[in-house]
Amino acid sequence: MTVDRNRNKELMLKLRALAERGVGGEKDAAAQKLALLMAKYGLEEADLNDNLEEEHDFHYKTEFEKALLRQLFYKIVPDFASKTYVYRYGKGSRTTYGITCTKAQAIQIGIEYDFYRDLWKEEQEFLFACFIQKHAIFNPAPKEVSQTTLSQEEMLRMMQMMQGMQDKSLTAQLPDKTQKC
Repeated sequence: MTVDRNRNKELMLKLRALAERGVGGEKDAAAQKLALLMAKYGLEEADLNDNLEEEHDFHYKTEFEKALLRQLFYKIVPDFASKTYVYRYGKGSRTTYGITCTKAQAIQIGIEYDFYRDLWKEEQEFLFACFIQKHAIFNPAPKEVSQTTLSQEEMLRMMQMMQGMQDKSLTAQLPDKTQKC
């Protein structure tokens, strides 16, 4: 069914091109045949146009996700200067981005957004684990030892990230309760 639909769409696109650029009788015949086929399959002119630009909504939760959507818009929509993206107003719209682009571009933005959003979450979790280890923010004598096994590659990556972090330490603000005055 999809193959027939694609074949019919290709035929209609060729007929449309002939109806637009043809000469004399062939131009008229192509226009009539195109109108017949479009009526038969219940299509409109917009259905034949893959370059039709519409506003597509994308939802985000955090400011990082919002920034990621904006970057993907700049990456995927080549002439973004003439395009727009808008923030919605009203109930539940505070986290909706409306982007004017083609359907193919919207699909690509959606795919890349899901991929990079999930990758960002993984990276955040890993960075937080590195931060905790770097600054020793844990009980030095735990009652229970939870074993988290990392591969050698992950351990090496963690050590490299920790080396890139700042070496800062907290100075004691309150006196130690164990010491007697």
